[in-house]
Amino acid sequence: MAAVTKGLENLQEAISTCEQLDASLSAATDAEAVKAQSVVQESLTAFNDVSDKFFLKTMMSVPPTKACRVEAAAVASLISEQKWDSLPGALEKLQKATKTLVTKAKMDGTTIT
Repeated sequence: MAAVTKGLENLQEAISTCEQLDASLSAATDAEAVKAQSVVQESLTAFNDVSDKFFLKTMMSVPPTKACRVEAAAVASLISEQKWDSLPGALEKLQKATKTLVTKAKMDGTTIT
């Protein structure tokens, strides 16, 4: 049963990381930091929107939620180390992972039997 909830665990970790990032960037004035906060807030909103989807209770959710968790952690690492030149690429990866998760969570065209 533990494997079934791994998608939910990954998503909760990604949400937690994004919440911490949002709080740490709230007073930022640097252009890169402001852009980062915008992307983090968009991802956080998307994560919260899909958090109650049935998809997250399936094994299919593990890879996309893991990607979101990993990319959120990568962004957090770059921000904590203030590596602003590497940040745009990491933010793009986070956006892509978030979009993939949202698309898969909708389960369009999936029939449950």
